[in-house]
Amino acid sequence: MTNPTPAYVEGATVLLQERLTDDVYRLTVAATTGGGPGQFYMVHAWDREPLLARPISIHSVDEDTVSFLYQVRGRGTELLARLDEGGEVTLTGPLGHGFYTEELHGRVAIVTGGIGIAPVFCLASTLPPGDVTVIAGFKSTPYAVAELLTLGVDVQVATEDGCEGTRGFCTAIFDPTAFDTVVTCGPIPMMARVAQLCAEAVVPCQASLEAHMACGVGACLGCSFPTVSGNKRVCADGPVFDAAEVIWHA
Repeated sequence: MTNPTPAYVEGATVLLQERLTDDVYRLTVAATTGGGPGQFYMVHAWDREPLLARPISIHSVDEDTVSFLYQVRGRGTELLARLDEGGEVTLTGPLGHGFYTEELHGRVAIVTGGIGIAPVFCLASTLPPGDVTVIAGFKSTPYAVAELLTLGVDVQVATEDGCEGTRGFCTAIFDPTAFDTVVTCGPIPMMARVAQLCAEAVVPCQASLEAHMACGVGACLGCSFPTVSGNKRVCADGPVFDAAEVIWHA
């Protein structure tokens, strides 16, 4: 899914800012610009520094709102976390090619790690209930999982410290032979392992990549990633790619 003419919205009103963990937040803003699962927005909410907006994937969307699930990782997301209800953000989007939902059939696995869970609710809400399993890995206490259960999604959790679910990495509880199609989003090493397992089992897999972005529209080439067809722009050619096309260990 792609939007060739992304909107620019200056002064979108913050409707809700929720703190889910020490450093993970969910921001909901009033916007009618829409978008699909796997797409993202460039989000800006400060006067001068930092210079660039931050790319954040769509967590949920309806006719009047867009929600973003994000983790505080630097100055930009730290400033986003300071926003309160009634504050304003500038949005450019929706951007990028999202998940190819028409190719997700049969038993679908969504394998995520950490903040990679951000686009999962938006994706799962478009798929038939009962056919989707989310396998989510976290360092410690899980977040953004309860909403998935309301969709009729089977959720399996792994935590590195063993506080919930299975102790260890989510890839240890993922068996690609139990599924017809797979989606993965999260840290590169995790996605590389998922892609390897899927290739060995001959199960198609889509991967949503993350990269530092300056423009978000493919002009600056700053977010290129190696593939078997040459370097591709994560923002414009992705962020979703066929996992078999990605060169994970370049």
